[in-house]
Amino acid sequence: MLLQICRCSRVSAVATVCAVLWLLKICSCATDQSDEALDKKQLTEFYKKGLFLLESEPLKRCITVDRSNLVLGDCERPTRSMLWKWVSQHRLFNLGTSTCLGLNLSNKTQPLGTFRCDTALSVLWWRCSGKILQGASQWKVTVTGRLVVVKRNAHHLWKRYNTDREGPCSRPYEDIHTLLGNAHGMPCALPFKYNNKWYYECTAEGRDDHLLWCATSTHYDDTKKWGFCPVPGYSCDHFWETNQKLQACYQFNLYTILTWSQAQSTCHAQGGNLLSITSMAEQSYIRDRLASIGAMVWIGLNHLKDGRGWQWSDGAPLSLVNFTTALPASPLQDNRQCGVYNSAYEGHWQSLSCESALPYICKKTPNDTRRAEPLENWQYIHTECSSGWWPHKGFCYRLLSETEGTWEESSEACNSRGANLTSIRSLSEVEMLLDLLANYSGDSTEVWIGLWKPGSSPTVEWSDGSPVTLTLWHQYHPPPNQTDILCAKADRKEGNWLLVSCDERLPALCRRKSQTPINHSENLDTGCPEGWERHRHSCYTVTNQEQINEDARIGYYCHGHLLTVEDRFEQAFVNSLLSASGANSSLYYWIGLMSTDDDDDDDGTYIWDHNTDPPVPLTFTNWNKHQPVSGSGCVVMSGGPALGRWEVKNCRTFKALSLCKQSIHNDNDFQLPQHFNHPNAPCPPGWESQAELLLCFKVFHDEKVLMKRSWMEADFFCQALGAQLTSFTHYKEQMFVKQLLSTMFDGEEGRSFWVGLNKRDPEHPGAWEWSDNTPVVTTFIEDKAEDDDRRHCAVYSYLTDAFVPQLCDAKHEWICKIAKGEKLKKPYWYIEHSEPWVFYHGAEYLLVQQPFDWDSVSLACQMMGAYLLSIHSRDELHFIKEHLRRLSLGPTDWWIGLSIGPPGEEVRWSDRTEVEFQNWAQASALGPRKDRMCATMSSSSGKWLRSKCNELHGYVCKRKTVSVLETRREPHYIGRCPEKWLYFGHKCLLLHLPSSPKEGKTWKDAESICSSFESSLVTIDSEIEQGQKNQINCHQINSKWHLPATSIINALCVSHALISAAFITMLLQGSAVGVWISLKWTGYRNWSPIES
Repeated sequence: MLLQICRCSRVSAVATVCAVLWLLKICSCATDQSDEALDKKQLTEFYKKGLFLLESEPLKRCITVDRSNLVLGDCERPTRSMLWKWVSQHRLFNLGTSTCLGLNLSNKTQPLGTFRCDTALSVLWWRCSGKILQGASQWKVTVTGRLVVVKRNAHHLWKRYNTDREGPCSRPYEDIHTLLGNAHGMPCALPFKYNNKWYYECTAEGRDDHLLWCATSTHYDDTKKWGFCPVPGYSCDHFWETNQKLQACYQFNLYTILTWSQAQSTCHAQGGNLLSITSMAEQSYIRDRLASIGAMVWIGLNHLKDGRGWQWSDGAPLSLVNFTTALPASPLQDNRQCGVYNSAYEGHWQSLSCESALPYICKKTPNDTRRAEPLENWQYIHTECSSGWWPHKGFCYRLLSETEGTWEESSEACNSRGANLTSIRSLSEVEMLLDLLANYSGDSTEVWIGLWKPGSSPTVEWSDGSPVTLTLWHQYHPPPNQTDILCAKADRKEGNWLLVSCDERLPALCRRKSQTPINHSENLDTGCPEGWERHRHSCYTVTNQEQINEDARIGYYCHGHLLTVEDRFEQAFVNSLLSASGANSSLYYWIGLMSTDDDDDDDGTYIWDHNTDPPVPLTFTNWNKHQPVSGSGCVVMSGGPALGRWEVKNCRTFKALSLCKQSIHNDNDFQLPQHFNHPNAPCPPGWESQAELLLCFKVFHDEKVLMKRSWMEADFFCQALGAQLTSFTHYKEQMFVKQLLSTMFDGEEGRSFWVGLNKRDPEHPGAWEWSDNTPVVTTFIEDKAEDDDRRHCAVYSYLTDAFVPQLCDAKHEWICKIAKGEKLKKPYWYIEHSEPWVFYHGAEYLLVQQPFDWDSVSLACQMMGAYLLSIHSRDELHFIKEHLRRLSLGPTDWWIGLSIGPPGEEVRWSDRTEVEFQNWAQASALGPRKDRMCATMSSSSGKWLRSKCNELHGYVCKRKTVSVLETRREPHYIGRCPEKWLYFGHKCLLLHLPSSPKEGKTWKDAESICSSFESSLVTIDSEIEQGQKNQINCHQINSKWHLPATSIINALCVSHALISAAFITMLLQGSAVGVWISLKWTGYRNWSPIES
């Protein structure tokens, strides 16, 4: 640009020296646009586009490009050459020079520079390790003088300017998958070159319609591959088909193939979601639209939220349960957790692995209210009820805990009291339900509610005629087998619903209108100041004045404390409050959460403000994606599309509105029972903990299990034991697990273990959460811009003491946790040892307290494939000593595998290994001896002592052959049989008995019944053993097997064919009728005499 000005300003050859000097002055004064200082408005717009200034944390200056050098400049005078942006392939793009930061590895002394973004001569990718920016060959960005350089041994810290210590990679680049065009959904290649100009974002250049587009290769002019960019918004102007009857619009991306999460993200980027189908009219519309195509496409159906069942990604109610019959009974086991619509399969919904690549359909509803429930759903209404009934918003509720009945009997019992089985239409009512059930002390863990599925209906219905506006399905529900009328029960723990046989006997939850007339002007917001809204026993309001956090905490506008949030229901109420107050993407709201790091504590965890009285524990978090981005700052709620999600902002400079909360003190308020884990409660055998922790942990590592597993398989494994993949509420829990691993493995092994950290939940896209809903209290994951858009699950790396994103279907070891005092479930495949072996560095050890003499314990160890303990290093000694100390009430001696014979005999361990390490007490050191002596080890000092071999002590066995904790099974199932099915011989059995013999089925009908359960009639191929024959003769299977195929009897279904006759005989004891079996004509004979 300077050269052009100089050329335009040429003077004749006879120009005077003064003219030349004047010309040079003009040239020197002319500046490139990239060196012009940006005003605040310009800078804000660039920030919105993802650009940032890269600041040296210790030097407080920012990287800029000065001609061919990278130097530090004044952050307070930002220019385009200071602005950087993450683009595709982990590159850093400089706005002022339209170049990329890179390394010329042929330059051995100083390879750092800026290069054309399409160069093949330099390496342009960058990663982060915390706040250290590093490239290829371990080159790390640092500073020498004023120059920005790279060194291999540098540890210079960088941050995004004007943030609370956000590292360079805290907001990584996310792929933008294209629409239409000719690229079939391929992601944008940013930056791309078009008409000899570089574009770092989508552009409307070259289009008369001003629609944004991008190239999917670096050089558009070479490949001509392109697509439109998804644009946020709730209108249906472009790329959408509107259906006025359904009041929704749809986008059919039938020539694009993406994973489920990529498809959902692309829909979400346009203000929509993957398709939900909520009515028969909508099902018919989709069926007709795809009829001629024969496509299998992603829809929003998924089973991704831990502890929950099938759900729509947009939060719509899943009520068309007739179309869920083709879904798998065990989606976690089968790794089929994402829903597809298959037009070739009669329009029924199926599921596949979420990592499959398919076309997809988006849907959005203008004026969609699912962003937040209407505030009136939460508004407090004073309600009075008769004794024994629970008041809530004009209705009275009662749990009939004194009697248990079928669904029909329970409905009649409610009707007799002027009530119905309850319907549940909002989260406010779910919250009420859980409050009520928390006070129920009966044995039943579930109660009947008013939801049911009539046999002829494709959808579930409320018995009181209310519309189905919300569904909260339990894990694995709705179930695939829906041949009969089904009824819904709710579990007491989370309020989730299960569709089951209506004949179960359970307590009933009834609801009736309050007999007190409701006067809204008198009964709304009782106990709250004007302009405040009530939820439960607190009042809430939103201020209209932006402040920095310190001023907001003083409470001048709040007249109370900044908001604290205790659970998901309070968060949902606040979302409704924000929506009603006019929240939008430009508004943020301070809440009372802040980092302890801002309070001069360096652990960087987040806690509620100390000023709350009483102090509020952090039991719930609701972070936005890439949050919390740093270990310090104060927290706001977003008013934008991610309504109510939490973000960290600078406490001293960022201004926001405030969310305020004050308690209503009322002595009549009912207090819910509190449940506490006791730190002194025991752990299950083989699980580890320490005194101050409330949890027990167990490491399932390669040596102790049959195989490494995917995240979903590991999660299911833990759940089958009644446990969870581990989470960490406090750093001391993480430190305990690290110490536990250090006692088990060599520190150089670099093992990685699945933990519960994941970002799979479509309700919170991009946000890291614990699978057991433990709050995320600190920055666990430092995003490293390593294909993070597909790495949705995290492992704990023992080597680096860090959490690392991984593909969820990668195979790793894992760690489970369970609360102290809880009992393990014991699935048939789990092998639990009453005296568990402890693993350490490739061997395992058994510590037995019962005292015996040395020869007896030596034999006992050998009978278990082990030997008495041999010790070969101080580390091994320390490991054993620590475990002995835990078991011993005081100083005690334990047998180890040394026996010392007469003089001349070589001293060896009982496992015949050499004595290469010794730790004798001074008085017991190896020396002259007359009689045979045996060695013990002190639990307090770890020293070895010579003892008489006939003394009685506890002992330690050691073996190299490690025992596994699970049995082999075929096919490979991790979990249990479905409800009401019986397990036998690696198979599941269902005995289908009608109430009387007259209601039995023909063989063909029985076969159909079993087929509806994705099973078959039982096949019998052998007796368990010869001795069982007498039992079979006594307890006949329908007087031996002799009925013709037209007879009317019952069915015995089996998942996975062959079963022994003896077990079936036991099932039928006391039954007056027989069951159909799937006859196998060869291989087994046990005929009735009249048939033989």
